[in-house]
Amino acid sequence: MATPNERDRFELTSLDEVKRRRTLTFDFRHPRFGLHEIALFWDGEGVYALDNACPHMFGALSDGMVRRGEVHCPLHGAQFDLRTGKCIDLYTIDVAAYAVEVRDGMVWVTAPGETRA
Repeated sequence: MATPNERDRFELTSLDEVKRRRTLTFDFRHPRFGLHEIALFWDGEGVYALDNACPHMFGALSDGMVRRGEVHCPLHGAQFDLRTGKCIDLYTIDVAAYAVEVRDGMVWVTAPGETRA
């Protein structure tokens, strides 16, 4: 997988806004990977970014319940690890997770690598 460079990182919002709202969604267009809708989650300890669609029935994960490092699909309850995107209960396949960095109070997300094109 290619190492991300500065053009693969996107500043989305402030950490304070994520903490206040707990879940936010963003569309971003990457020159190599097209349009993505991602969800940022705050679980009380950290900020995480996942594709905003459950791979099973495309439920918006941003509408799901967040607790203890997990998000639950609002349509059928599949559970995903916020850090890795892995489906915890083996109900469906994993969801894409994005690297998150907090820099000077702002949340940055790294676009997917070459292998996800």
